[in-house]
Amino acid sequence: MSDTYLIYEQSGTVAQVTFNRSDVLNAFKISMFKELLEIIARVSDDDSVRVLLLTGNGRAFSAGIDLDEQSHLFEDDIRLKPAQENLALMQDVSRQMLKLSKPIIAAINGPAIGVGAELSIASDVRIASEDAYFMFAEVKRGIFETNGVMYFLPRLVGYGRALEWMLTGDRISAQDALKAGLVTHLKSGDDLLPFALAMAQRMAANAPIPMCLVKQVVQRSYDLDLESVMQLETAGTLDCIISDDFKEGVRAFLEKRSPKYQGR
Repeated sequence: MSDTYLIYEQSGTVAQVTFNRSDVLNAFKISMFKELLEIIARVSDDDSVRVLLLTGNGRAFSAGIDLDEQSHLFEDDIRLKPAQENLALMQDVSRQMLKLSKPIIAAINGPAIGVGAELSIASDVRIASEDAYFMFAEVKRGIFETNGVMYFLPRLVGYGRALEWMLTGDRISAQDALKAGLVTHLKSGDDLLPFALAMAQRMAANAPIPMCLVKQVVQRSYDLDLESVMQLETAGTLDCIISDDFKEGVRAFLEKRSPKYQGR
């Protein structure tokens, strides 16, 4: 098995990260969180990347934390400081995913458990294979959710359903996830990645400035009243109007051609 646990590829303006520990259902080592943070920073700084796509190799998206690596947690003398440092690192991945100005699509090719579920809900759009499932099963293991689950999940599926899922730790089928709005599309295994890549390419063809603003304003809308959101919409519209991309979009429409946006 390769030691390349995260495979980074770029095709045009779409970057893809593949979790690559299929022999252990893409369970995450601590080093993978560090590497994922580095990739997010790289994507943020790279103007040639417009959309980030996350998926897993093999039959799982991710089964969660690598418990073999975390065996010290089962010892009688648990040291809280290293655990706190690891938690801070893990939490920062979701934080940076939320801050990233570019859309993140999760193509969930199989089970998404623990960290796998957490990374998927921190993404902006989730597409799942028909045999995928989710589990927020921390209560079954005497542990607690991390990576912003308490923030993301109720916003995605509603207060009552989020509590039910977290308090029971039950398996959530892809079909139930679709009904709840956790995912937006279900695809067969072979069709999942091509469909997700096609969606990513459609997003990447759009103007970067309004895409960034859409992500930012929708995130903030949960905590603001209507008037405050409308003020953000006005400010965003004015930012777009003075951009070169707006002029390019109008010219392309009038000339009946595809626009070539530069993010300026």
